[in-house]
Amino acid sequence: MIHTRRLSLLLFSLAILFTVHPLNAQYNKVSVGFYNTENLFDTIPSPFYNDHEFTPQSRRHWNSTRYRCKLENIARVIDDAGFDVVALAEVENETVVRDLVMTLSDDYSYIHRTSSDRRGIDLALLYKGDKFFPDTVCLINSNTPREFMLVHGNMIGEEMAVMICHLPSKLNDMDFRLAAASRLSSVADSLLTCAGYERLVILGDLNCELDMPPMSTVFPVGTHSCQFVDVLAKYRHHGFGSYCWDNQWILYDNIVVSKSLATGQGLHVAKAGIFIRNYMLTGTGTSVRTDRIQRGYPRRTFYGNRYLGGYSDHLPVFVIFTR
Repeated sequence: MIHTRRLSLLLFSLAILFTVHPLNAQYNKVSVGFYNTENLFDTIPSPFYNDHEFTPQSRRHWNSTRYRCKLENIARVIDDAGFDVVALAEVENETVVRDLVMTLSDDYSYIHRTSSDRRGIDLALLYKGDKFFPDTVCLINSNTPREFMLVHGNMIGEEMAVMICHLPSKLNDMDFRLAAASRLSSVADSLLTCAGYERLVILGDLNCELDMPPMSTVFPVGTHSCQFVDVLAKYRHHGFGSYCWDNQWILYDNIVVSKSLATGQGLHVAKAGIFIRNYMLTGTGTSVRTDRIQRGYPRRTFYGNRYLGGYSDHLPVFVIFTR
């Protein structure tokens, strides 16, 4: 009997010994993504901002069925990607963020803050609690109604700050876009030099490529003097993108990290890319310039007021950190 108990104890100890390493390895890697969800709105009219195009009475006939389809589509992408942390743009309010979290297969916590945007589109951050432990959240003036959202915390044992942004589109005046880009550059520099955030990740829809104005004018990422590294540069240089317009791929969605995260010491960049699956793209279409719903484009929810029932007009981007 004693020998049997000792043998059982030995086998139990060996089982624990051989399971510790895989568990520890799990916490040596974390994936961080960004996804512009293309107007993730509920169906309820807001008294505070202009969301009237996303109501049942609007020309888009935005009803509960279409809203549920949108939630399930966005959840499918995030579940397939398996992000540990994912920043979201173009979410209407906390309600839609909570609904999305409830639709996801994985267990996520979330952070949401209400912006000053007149259309009511906000930023949010979803995260798995065993990979990221936030301790500070704030909105930062961006020189536009769409504030930056800064989240600071502990990411798999390392201090980390994540700043999410959604800059003005090309429909706006260049001076307005330049002011937003300049503000992003100055805030990023201040977080490094004044706040002492050695590990900083900037994710967002910049509505331009990093090597084009206005970003290239005020935020020369990758140059010798700049303290930041563009982790998606090779994709842009080879013509890949996260958004498609007029049969051209454009990398509007970007991830920039501080140099300390790109050196290979401690927590560092192991991989970065654009997440894409066939179901996220249109399978049929036309090449006529007046109807830009072409084959291979991101399968979006609307084209104008025409309902397509897709996912988003953007593809997610991501970075994987290891230590």
